[in-house]
Amino acid sequence: LKLVCLLLLNPKHFRSCKACGLMGNITGRAVKSADLPVELNLQDAPGHSHVALDVGNATSINKRWGLRLVCVSDTHGNHRTMDVPEGDVLIHAGDFTLFGRREHALDFDAWLAELPHKTKIVILGNHENNADWNKQVAELLPHATVLRQSDFQLSEDGPRFFGTDFFWPIKKGTNNPYFEQIPEGTDVILAHGPALGCADGGQGCEALLAAVRRVRPALVVSGHIHRARGASELLHEGGQAGKTVLLNAANCGSGKEERRIVHSPIVVDI
Repeated sequence: LKLVCLLLLNPKHFRSCKACGLMGNITGRAVKSADLPVELNLQDAPGHSHVALDVGNATSINKRWGLRLVCVSDTHGNHRTMDVPEGDVLIHAGDFTLFGRREHALDFDAWLAELPHKTKIVILGNHENNADWNKQVAELLPHATVLRQSDFQLSEDGPRFFGTDFFWPIKKGTNNPYFEQIPEGTDVILAHGPALGCADGGQGCEALLAAVRRVRPALVVSGHIHRARGASELLHEGGQAGKTVLLNAANCGSGKEERRIVHSPIVVDI
């Protein structure tokens, strides 16, 4: 599979993308400590950004599935104004509505039905968490696999996803018992709010970061902090070394563009 404008987690690999015909071996900055996340520099191509995971270095994975994940978040009812690249799995990391408007949720599901992706995985953001229909969200989104403190495995040998409910960051040094429910062996975590220090604009959750260090997934997909859209890499120490890539896939901008799509989806190949 040839990929585009990519961020490679292993500089031995080189990929190109049919979408723009470019090649790259872009990497993050050198890492000296496994304690701190490192910012990864995404390069945008027309229509998307790209990440290729070196899954052989992830503790939960020892093979490549050959899957393309298309990651979006924080569309706030503007989903139809966004171009979505093709892929195997569409992931929406929450805030698909504006202020939990029911009509936004209904149109979001109709839009999902029109997309070619075989699997669509959705979690709730704070805008949906406050909606009076949030407990009936699975009924409103029949064309999505909605994860709420639950997991989903794509196939018998496929990647394992776990999606959390929305939680505001809690006091530092305090555990979130709901994040402790994320099982080891999870390959992809979906959590609307980002982990502390990981494309979070300084507003991430320490408890989620602790859960990522415990579970050591290959990928975490978040959003919420629009201005922090980007990617980070977290190296793990101990008997099973590995690394996790954490995305902030927010599509709406910040400031005057807070309710307008300004960022493209992030495509991840695993």
